Amino acid sequence: MLDYIEIHNYIPNAAAKGLAERRTFNLALVIPHSFLCLDLPFLRESMRAICQEAFLFDYNVMVCLSTGKKSDPLIRTLDHRKVDCVILTRTAEHDPITELLIDREIPFATLGSLPNSYFGKATVEADHLQTEGCCAFSRIFLSESPDRVALLGNDLSYVVNQSRLTGFTEARKSLSLPLDRTSVRVGLDTPEIIRTAVSDLLQQGIHRFLCMDDEICIQVLVALTSMGLTHPKDVQVASLCDSPILKNHVPPVSAVEFDPAELGRTACRELLLSLQGESFDPTPRLDYQIHLR
Repeated sequence: MLDYIEIHNYIPNAAAKGLAERRTFNLALVIPHSFLCLDLPFLRESMRAICQEAFLFDYNVMVCLSTGKKSDPLIRTLDHRKVDCVILTRTAEHDPITELLIDREIPFATLGSLPNSYFGKATVEADHLQTEGCCAFSRIFLSESPDRVALLGNDLSYVVNQSRLTGFTEARKSLSLPLDRTSVRVGLDTPEIIRTAVSDLLQQGIHRFLCMDDEICIQVLVALTSMGLTHPKDVQVASLCDSPILKNHVPPVSAVEFDPAELGRTACRELLLSLQGESFDPTPRLDYQIHLR
């Protein structure tokens, strides 16, 4: 029998293999609906790495879009038992998708840490050393000048933004900076709101901006350009999340790098190892790199 298999290059039928092992050999990758209309380099690189890693385990990747409040495609996929596990690309407070997976006891991994209320509920909770990296970078940025600094961010219900704010706060405290040396603006979820915030801060005499992520940073740069201001001649801009856009910007923008491909690859690998009953790391923590440009 083995000789026949080798001579004829026999490859087992995936459907038959899944039936025999009671597995579908499919995983669901849940991504935000905004991915369709925004250029999100971090998510794109994570997805690519997840697909490459899944291939090594003979798994297919099924993409399910989420509005952040619910995911009908994922619910239908789970109802029809089309996947063995799920990977979430964002983690947030009071997330109905996370609660759904926990209630149904579906194996799942996360790109990023879960809120404390969900501690230990994910099969794999992969993350970078977000707080540590943002603290280290913020210390450098805050130490470069005695001028006031504004931290600009999006929705604080996302755990990654909470971690970045914590890192910034710890850096400020470690330097014994008074509260009036820094200003924090969050909930900046549209280009118009970002532009208004930047304009308001400039009027307050703040010319140094630290952005929580690359998307916010890009919008800040666009807003400044529309006002006839440039980085770093007129203002200073930096980011707590790097991307190729910031690296290739003229001039380039200083940032802290959290490797998206490494994160996606690690989350997928550890999750699929767990399904195979092999040893795996339920809480891998990855390092960061600081780029001063």
